[in-house]
Amino acid sequence: MSNSTDSNGGFGDRLRQAREARGINQTELAAKTGLQPSAIGHFEKERRKPSFANIRALAKALSVTSDYLLGRTSDMAGATTAFRGEENLSDDDREHIQMMIDLMNQRKSGR
Repeated sequence: MSNSTDSNGGFGDRLRQAREARGINQTELAAKTGLQPSAIGHFEKERRKPSFANIRALAKALSVTSDYLLGRTSDMAGATTAFRGEENLSDDDREHIQMMIDLMNQRKSGR
């Protein structure tokens, strides 16, 4: 994995930007990914490079693509958003919406 030199920074900068945009701290992100909080700090400071599996887990937890984190796309917004303005929602808001979607799917399938 190479560090990006574009205006959005390298992996560590992009990881921090995505985390802060979601309104979560390093400990919360670690819990969502099964990583240690210190690992998140090391990734953000670019002292360590994450494995492919860790990049996927981070991208999923932050609702961005791995391409965004790796510097292959420049815009975090729209990377994996389903609704206009979704990138402005807090993690709690996203969780609430997901629970509503799950409930509607359960009702539809007759569970």
